[in-house]
Amino acid sequence: MKKVTKIQPKQNLPESRVKENLESIAMIRSDSINDLEVLTSDFKHMSLVVESVQRNYRALLAQNQLLKDTLLGVVENCECWQGNRCDRCLEILNILGGKNIELKPNAAKKYKTLLTQLRKLG
Repeated sequence: MKKVTKIQPKQNLPESRVKENLESIAMIRSDSINDLEVLTSDFKHMSLVVESVQRNYRALLAQNQLLKDTLLGVVENCECWQGNRCDRCLEILNILGGKNIELKPNAAKKYKTLLTQLRKLG
């Protein structure tokens, strides 16, 4: 009987390289699908966070407007009159008008500049 010798294929054969490439491509595709699923989950979470922030901000704006309306009502119902307001009403009007010394007058400008910079990044 003849002895059969098994020949080991060389690693540099085109067939081996093709198989390795196909395996690598399959792994990359699998990883890509997993990455996309994770990214989708992250976007869903971020969307929920943004919606929550929007709700909270709307509620804050509504409360702020209610407070302003209440303060204006206090001024209107005061016994002093326009052009000759009492100290309390003058203080309320100065605060509502943004003339409060404790508040920085350029805070809105700084906020607008910061917002513009953030929009440029996005």
